[in-house]
Amino acid sequence: MSLIRKQKLTEKNLAAKRSNGRKSRGAVTPAGKARSAAAKLRHGFYSKARDEALIALGEDPKEYAGLLKSLVDDLQPRAGLQGELVLRMGRALWRMQRAERMQDGLAVRRVRSGLQIEDMAVAPRMLHINDTYERLCAIGRMLNRDDPTPASGEIETLVNAFGATPPDDVRKLFPLLRSFGEAAAKAPRPANETGDAGAVLPGAEGQEREAARQKLQAGLDEVMFPYRRALDAVMGECEKVHSPENIAALMAPRDENALLMQRMEDSNLRQLWRLTKMFLMIKRAPGEAESNGS
Repeated sequence: MSLIRKQKLTEKNLAAKRSNGRKSRGAVTPAGKARSAAAKLRHGFYSKARDEALIALGEDPKEYAGLLKSLVDDLQPRAGLQGELVLRMGRALWRMQRAERMQDGLAVRRVRSGLQIEDMAVAPRMLHINDTYERLCAIGRMLNRDDPTPASGEIETLVNAFGATPPDDVRKLFPLLRSFGEAAAKAPRPANETGDAGAVLPGAEGQEREAARQKLQAGLDEVMFPYRRALDAVMGECEKVHSPENIAALMAPRDENALLMQRMEDSNLRQLWRLTKMFLMIKRAPGEAESNGS
């Protein structure tokens, strides 16, 4: 793609040009040399080295070519200064787009880093609270099943699930849990038709078992409710971390690189404005302007 307007040739014109081309030794006048240089701007603009640079930067040379072609099609520059100005306008526009991509990339990096830091701050608390709450729920499920009598070793399994250093409020439940296990073990239960132990019979042992169950249930409720509220609160914090408002706050530039990219984009915009203004001035008075420019 050339930066000058191509002449429409007839078969007669084409034959004449081919005949004259064999006799020509190239452009000799300044105007001819300028036209020849403008016609070859494509080779300087889309050189192999430039294409490799664009590819290394993650950019597509074809998109670059498409941008310049659209400028040429819209502005129809003549050879010489007009073609050079359009070339520089294309570069300025491309660098503006590059600055935008850089700013977007920096914003994405800031958001990802910020979310990772905030998730790391919230997630461990949520996991700790959730684990404790789920272990308390396991005790509640035992107490509310049809036959809450603990199986052999079940009480110690529930206690050991909280680890070597359980929270102080949870630790207070352990005596109640063991008392319920001991009372349940003493309460007599008749065998049912299948030979398994049935419901606990009423009596002193049965009443002791029920009293221990109710006391454990009351203590469990007192401990579980604060953990449920804490879990709801920390889950709300996790949702806020990924909310549009927080992401927008994390996106805001906080470093010199982001400000530098903004200044780069502004600089290219000013350059584009000056080039466009100069091009339009030359376009209106091509003979005078280009002679002055040379």
